[in-house]
Amino acid sequence: MKISVKQYAQSLYESIQGKPDKEASEVVVKFVAALRQHHDISKIKEIIQAFSEIWNNENQEITAELTTAREATSVSKELMIKYLQERTGAKKIELSEKIDTDIIGGFILKYGSKILDGSLKSSLKDLGSRLEG
Repeated sequence: MKISVKQYAQSLYESIQGKPDKEASEVVVKFVAALRQHHDISKIKEIIQAFSEIWNNENQEITAELTTAREATSVSKELMIKYLQERTGAKKIELSEKIDTDIIGGFILKYGSKILDGSLKSSLKDLGSRLEG
């Protein structure tokens, strides 16, 4: 019987839920050994991603990445966090920042499987496409 990535992730989540760190670490070690035994160790990155999604959903947490052309102000970051809390209902937001001068201005916000592209580069591309056709 083949075990899906989501099933592995759910199983790991349920196995460590409520356990102290030391016990949870032991469970993870046994989990990785089981992956090896079932020849599914190649799925580890996908399992970690699925586990993170389950963890975040269950604990009302999300991780997000804010990309800007230059360093975002603290006010901008607070607004993004407030937007994400209202949009997702998450209680805890972990916002990482990335600077990419290629976007020219504006921002790109990635969270979960969503991307909110408010970059000037994207807007200019859209405008160019509309003018062409």
